[in-house]
Amino acid sequence: MLKKKREKDNKKENNVEKDQATEQQVAEQQVVEQQVVEQVKEVNVDFKEKFMRTNADFQNYKRRIEKERLIWMETAQGSVLNKILPIIDDLDRAIKTGEENVEDEAEQAWLDGFKIIQKNSQKTLKELGVEEIDCSGEFDPELHEALVQVESDKHKEGEVVQVLNKGYKFKDAILRHAKVSVAK
Repeated sequence: MLKKKREKDNKKENNVEKDQATEQQVAEQQVVEQQVVEQVKEVNVDFKEKFMRTNADFQNYKRRIEKERLIWMETAQGSVLNKILPIIDDLDRAIKTGEENVEDEAEQAWLDGFKIIQKNSQKTLKELGVEEIDCSGEFDPELHEALVQVESDKHKEGEVVQVLNKGYKFKDAILRHAKVSVAK
């Protein structure tokens, strides 16, 4: 009986020791798990910061590309419009010459047709954002190119006397300066 009691006590002691060992292992495992959780949180914060920076960089990139695309588009449009302006000038000169030399109805019909083309061309240019530079008043070197200085009793010194070639703006940028004569 004593033997059984001792065995029972030994089993209890072993169980207590096992329980203590298990509790210690559980505590150690919880510490390790807590450390892993902390490491995962740190990595998560790192990835989150990297994601935010990368996303901000990408948004800036998109805005920059959009601005550059608009600049490229306007530059291309301006280039095409610059090629069209001499044609508009020729049309204006043809109409002016035609008005001075119309001799019969057939020529007047042709002239009227050219005037319609001129009107439609001006309307289209306006719709595209092209404006004719105003040449009335004082000479402005940002808008005008002085080709000649002339004596004039009707104009003050520095005033535009005559427009030799029209100038145009496209979306507030100068496509071509107006070529003018200026009073001395």
